Amino acid sequence: MIIYKRLMNNILKFGSLFFFSMVAFSCAREVEESADSVEKRVLDAYIKVVHKDTLQPTASGLYMIPIKTGTGMPVENLNGVYVRYSTLDLKDNYISTTDANIAKQVGGFSYATYYGPYLFETGYNTIIKGLEEGLLKMREGGKARFIIPSWLSDYNYQGSNKIHATTTIYDVEILKVIKDMKVFQTDTLEAYSNKYWGGIDSVANNYYFKLLSASSGDSVKVNSELQYNYVGKLLDGFVFDTNIEDTARKYNIYDATKKYAPLDLTAHIETETGDGKVIRGMARSILKMKYGEKAITFFSSDYGYGSTEQSFGVYQPLFFYIEVLKKK
Repeated sequence: MIIYKRLMNNILKFGSLFFFSMVAFSCAREVEESADSVEKRVLDAYIKVVHKDTLQPTASGLYMIPIKTGTGMPVENLNGVYVRYSTLDLKDNYISTTDANIAKQVGGFSYATYYGPYLFETGYNTIIKGLEEGLLKMREGGKARFIIPSWLSDYNYQGSNKIHATTTIYDVEILKVIKDMKVFQTDTLEAYSNKYWGGIDSVANNYYFKLLSASSGDSVKVNSELQYNYVGKLLDGFVFDTNIEDTARKYNIYDATKKYAPLDLTAHIETETGDGKVIRGMARSILKMKYGEKAITFFSSDYGYGSTEQSFGVYQPLFFYIEVLKKK
């Protein structure tokens, strides 16, 4: 991903932008204006100073700077779009990023943070207006910078709130356009099985299971009281959670405030949810095991967190290592 030069490194630009900002706020004090009107004055000054008045906004007020023209599928309504992106303020300070290299450069890197493709969905009121407008102008493989005023940082439904108080810059790269998420996950899981697990067949649609060590112990049944250890990963190898201390330390996600010990569970059918329950894929796998056995399972987001936002996004296929123990 192209890393932009710091736009404000030039002191003259800093000074000019500061001047125009002060003029904007001064005018706002003399004549009562809305917050959007004041922000527009600052944004206009920014465009004039930094971009020499060469940019034209869309009708909504979005500024888009193409960096690389994509040659793949166009982003359309009701698509899934995997992106790499960063957000910045108008002084070119990073606010957030999904790029590990940038996070390291600015001193914000954490092993516990997922730096990988992030999924946006168009047409579902789940991304802000300005970002969605920009994405719909791009193709797979493309890169662009969006300058999004705060009035475009709400969602396309009545009563939604702005998520940015001021104009925010988005640097975006389109990695993959998904027309059918179920088909994409099916293909992804099959490829993962072939590459890492010898092409084991799915036990059910988009659900895979393999015993690592068999046991002569009793089978786990619904309502059985048990303990279990686990490691949760994404298919790219990112470990997002575990209750095993050595594993947490190995992957640099150890949390001194967390207790690392086998967890108690009352085995339940996969459709049961709520407190004390595990996700569908884990619940199904545990009921296929005997006490003392170890297994791996990987499955589509239908058996995981689905559309519920996690630290690693939405609609992620998941991998789990599971060990089932007798409750002490």
